[in-house]
Amino acid sequence: MRPLDWLMKNKGMNSRQWGLFILSLILALAWAIDSLLSFQTDRGPVTNGNKIYILITGEVKNSGVYVFDTEPSVTEVINRTGDHRENMTGRELEPYPHLTQGTGIHVSSEDGYIKIIPHSIPAFHKVTLGIPISLNTASQEELAAVPYIGPSLAKRIIQYKSNYGPFTAVEQIKSLPGVGKVRYSKISSYVGIQNGEGE
Repeated sequence: MRPLDWLMKNKGMNSRQWGLFILSLILALAWAIDSLLSFQTDRGPVTNGNKIYILITGEVKNSGVYVFDTEPSVTEVINRTGDHRENMTGRELEPYPHLTQGTGIHVSSEDGYIKIIPHSIPAFHKVTLGIPISLNTASQEELAAVPYIGPSLAKRIIQYKSNYGPFTAVEQIKSLPGVGKVRYSKISSYVGIQNGEGE
């Protein structure tokens, strides 16, 4: 009888230890997940390397964002959509020899001619694609879409440009109220000085 009694007691003690082990494991797992999520939030946008992102909309077969290794011509972008246009004239294409990073084009037809309207890719696309948003050319609404900036800081950035002129370095935003070292480190990977260029 004693060995059986010993086994029962021993089994109860191991269950308590097992419970503590499971609890410790759950707490460690929760901490690891929290740390991982914090790391992913703080690391900034996905880097795009040397890829060129162009948005095309309008009267084309497949509108959307297309990726190129070098700055493409308008014809290359339109052809990439599967819409091969042989009747595009040099006059229509002359103002746009090559499209730069973060450019969007809208294609339409007017009196038998193709009309190209260039514009900047919306801010939320740029953030997703890892294209820095220009502090100098972005609107208040575009700046507000940048992670860690928001509406109030976007307004102060616009006011700063109005008072002192364009930014010459990204670091200048550290002089604005509410931008300390930590916030600056989070913002800096999302913004630049020139459109599509980082600091």
